[in-house]
Amino acid sequence: MTSHTISLPQLKAIGATVINHTGSATDVCTTRSINKHSYKSNCILIPGRYRLPLRINMTVKLDYPEFWLLVGDGHIHFASGHDSEYGKIQDIADPVSRLNSENVNEHFTFNNRIPFGEFVDISVIYNINDMQVLIGNEERFYSSKRPYMKKTNAGNFSELNLVGFELGLAVTKHSTLSIREITVSEFDEDIPITRGSYVPHDPKAPKPEKIKPTYDSVISKLSPQFQNEARKMDTFFKSLRPMKFKRVLDKGGSKITYVASDFGISYLIVASGAESYHRFCWYIVYSGPVETWHRRADYMEEVLTEINKSDTHLAQRIFDRLVDCSGCYSKGLCKTLYQFNGEKKLNCHGNVLLRMNLDDFSDVREFFRYLNALIEQNITNGDPPPEKIILSKSR
Repeated sequence: MTSHTISLPQLKAIGATVINHTGSATDVCTTRSINKHSYKSNCILIPGRYRLPLRINMTVKLDYPEFWLLVGDGHIHFASGHDSEYGKIQDIADPVSRLNSENVNEHFTFNNRIPFGEFVDISVIYNINDMQVLIGNEERFYSSKRPYMKKTNAGNFSELNLVGFELGLAVTKHSTLSIREITVSEFDEDIPITRGSYVPHDPKAPKPEKIKPTYDSVISKLSPQFQNEARKMDTFFKSLRPMKFKRVLDKGGSKITYVASDFGISYLIVASGAESYHRFCWYIVYSGPVETWHRRADYMEEVLTEINKSDTHLAQRIFDRLVDCSGCYSKGLCKTLYQFNGEKKLNCHGNVLLRMNLDDFSDVREFFRYLNALIEQNITNGDPPPEKIILSKSR
């Protein structure tokens, strides 16, 4: 066995990734939004190449979803967030294999949740004939059927393994990945694996009976402090006039959305324990044929200008929280260029992402108070309502 304790100052940043060495840990963040197509171009690389069998041990802390461990041409996805508790594993040598399709879930996904805001130990074992993922010493994934293990790939894999595989980490914007330690150990023979309780997902298994969510059942997933804030927001949005908001609960029981359809703006609370967050945006209407897709012209710049007259810091905070476009639509279906105080930001239709803290809830209420006052003034002046912007299919 050869063990490599990685020198954290030697980690190499690629693309829009930034590394900050704090002494006790190394913090990694990304300065622009990334998605499943761009994260490999915005990551950190671990020095060297490594051959199987190998074991990767790391002690890391994450404050918000999500991050990837890059191994060769594949990855292991951690902390995917409220939308799914299941992370995806892409093969190191054959990432587009049939085994990576949605129809073979038993070899594709695993429970990838980790506790936020605290350091956790993660271990990944890549043997020639099987692999395992451990989070906090709990087995989360095991397989002896990954594509690189198949005999038909043996020749190609042997060549790749002789050269060795690159390793790296990638993290989404708005998240900070703190790294305390990384160790990579190469072995001469397959590493003994002690099996845990991981059972592959059976796509044919009966689905649990769905229970219709209620407002109280959704907000019960928040901490008591933020349940209070959620109720404040509910009372606040119901009170606004001339803006009229409709409250909608999603079928999964984790989202509360307030929609002002006359103005094409919505506010959303995602209630999912430590992964909870809230945001607002001028939403896109996708129903109907592509040629009818549209959104409303928004008042983002006008509201920021009004806020800036009396509260410069609030206006700047809102502008800074605009989620910059990650390039998901190459021809700009969602893109909007906003300008404020000499700064420019290419954003997905006014999408503002907020954290679960009292200040951010207060900022939302203040923003919508200014927006409501602006709309009230426009109505008084006889200005026309916001027009529809028709969007064409971009890919």
